[in-house]
Amino acid sequence: MRWTPRHLTSTVLGLAAAALFGGCLEDLPRPSLVDDVRILAVGNTPAEARPGDDVALSALVVDPLGRPRTLRWATCIVPEQGFGFFGGSSETSSSGGNGYGRDDPGSCFTLAAAGEPWARELGSGETATLDVPADLFDDDAALKVAYGLPDDVALPAELRTLFLGVAGVNLTVSLRVEVDGRTLEASKRVNVGLPSVLPDNPSNENPSAATFHLARKVDLVTPPATGTPPPDGSCFVDADDPLVLTRGTRYVLTPLNVPDPQPTYATLLSGSTTDMPFELVYREENWYFSWFSTLEGLDKDGSKASAAPVNTILVPDDAPDSGDLWVVVRDGRGGTAWCASHFTVEAP
Repeated sequence: MRWTPRHLTSTVLGLAAAALFGGCLEDLPRPSLVDDVRILAVGNTPAEARPGDDVALSALVVDPLGRPRTLRWATCIVPEQGFGFFGGSSETSSSGGNGYGRDDPGSCFTLAAAGEPWARELGSGETATLDVPADLFDDDAALKVAYGLPDDVALPAELRTLFLGVAGVNLTVSLRVEVDGRTLEASKRVNVGLPSVLPDNPSNENPSAATFHLARKVDLVTPPATGTPPPDGSCFVDADDPLVLTRGTRYVLTPLNVPDPQPTYATLLSGSTTDMPFELVYREENWYFSWFSTLEGLDKDGSKASAAPVNTILVPDDAPDSGDLWVVVRDGRGGTAWCASHFTVEAP
């Protein structure tokens, strides 16, 4: 039988409304400006897992006020929402805003409380461990739940092997952050699969080599193409320590170590006939950069490696005496990394 993925009607309507009332969006705060507690990213290592693996979970949660916080973690299988292709994981409700509402039906906490299969809490703490069930693929139950396949569908062995070696199953991780009586929630999908039977489809890795070069725009510096990421997790190679920025000055932020060419990976597209329910298609990775700061002045909220990846920041004349900058890097298929730099601000 042919399976057609479901589509998010609410998302389509939301985009239509945004286009219709686009003039109102100018009044919305820019996502790059961090002036309150935010979940900027959720990450997992390894970027792709196998049944039986222990996956290390972490999050980039920032709060300019430095208030005490509690992080709680849960996992579940949320049916894919039907983007028409399968392969790799994703992250939602984090870098663009403040996260889900607590009662969202897709929350793993909600599903765990309801006793749904594969849904459970993972404990509290700044980090957590997702222990992937070793028997996840002993039968097709998890795969059918993940992709909304009817229970009576029988998957041929060849298709099952291809599916689990290319698309895998995404285990959703939900993160709840409680700060000062408020609760934020974000979600990250951890891709779990079997070794690919395809010779040119290696497992994904997090873009941990990503780092950045900082220079005053007026200096017309030509940045290097590569550099060694600072071991302390800060953003900039060869930067002064402590980092000092000057009011009224524009700085150029250049990504380094971008793979050229980017790796390719296999995905499965929904087929157009009952005889071929899926079609194998290769895609190219692309590093996506999400930029954040406690200062106004970033030129872009986001950029990507394949088109104008460089960003700039103009330090306001009335900037406070210190600030922070974060960059989250995603590869478009579930790999995530980030850096954080604190800086002081001085007069010209």
